[in-house]
Amino acid sequence: MAILMCKNSPVYNIDTEEIYNKNLLPGYMIVHGANKYTFKAWLKLRYSSNTNTIARQLKGIAFGQGNRVSINKDTFALSLSDSYWLKDRDDTIKFEAVSPYYQEFWKGKGEYTAGISIPTLYVGGYLRKEWVNGNTLIKYGEETRIEESCVQLCHLCAIPANNIVKIKGGMAFENFTSPDVMLEQADESGRLDPDDFDENTIERLFGLAGIRMLIIDAITGNGDRHAGNFGWLRDTNTGAYISMAPLYDFDHALDSKSQSDRLITDTIKVVKEKQEYIKEALKISHITINSNIDSIFTLRAKTICSQLEI
Repeated sequence: MAILMCKNSPVYNIDTEEIYNKNLLPGYMIVHGANKYTFKAWLKLRYSSNTNTIARQLKGIAFGQGNRVSINKDTFALSLSDSYWLKDRDDTIKFEAVSPYYQEFWKGKGEYTAGISIPTLYVGGYLRKEWVNGNTLIKYGEETRIEESCVQLCHLCAIPANNIVKIKGGMAFENFTSPDVMLEQADESGRLDPDDFDENTIERLFGLAGIRMLIIDAITGNGDRHAGNFGWLRDTNTGAYISMAPLYDFDHALDSKSQSDRLITDTIKVVKEKQEYIKEALKISHITINSNIDSIFTLRAKTICSQLEI
């Protein structure tokens, strides 16, 4: 595999390190420079975690112990979060002929045939999860149930969030990407240190949209907003950054059930820096209190109000 593609546009030659389209480079490679090492670091960030048992099972059934080079070659490294893929320099195959946005992909049934994408291998996170079609990601486990309440709250507050539907044994999440709009997670962007960022970093990168995420996380007690759990939407035709991505991954909501903690106090600290942030925090908190979605959410929202309504 010699060429990194975005849809049918050549982006980067992995062997020669030649850049074909700087605007469409992954953010990590734009920020840190395009070379073999930054390409490899970025590609590693796209892989599913080994703790996702479904992805691990698919990998084992199709490739045995395998290695990522052969997996990338056989699957084209196709994802359902972005439109990047890998192909040989002389291969004339088109994105539409192999992409899981357009074609059936391998879900573990029947014998695997090289050239069939397995997008579950390229979805991050630690829960058992799998793509069942181009529009639906299933996450399994009772811990996913709290996400429904968090998304309901986001929608009440007019905050974009990943649409979900409750199913037996888990939740079904609607894909918010498409062949024209892709997700770039914050850890893939190169714009922050995944191991060293804080509320001020999020405010600097996303402004009011980032503040809204911090407030929602503070109210819901979500203690797992790592750099793979938020990001940007990008135009797959131009590479332009469109907006902050809809909020997703709330399965660690209610990590904290106390009435006050660092999630709340640190968020209040950054909110107090601008009057518009204070107004937004109060608005979201009052909507939470009046909604009665969850008693813990209500208590935490009241704490925010008590510290801002002075």
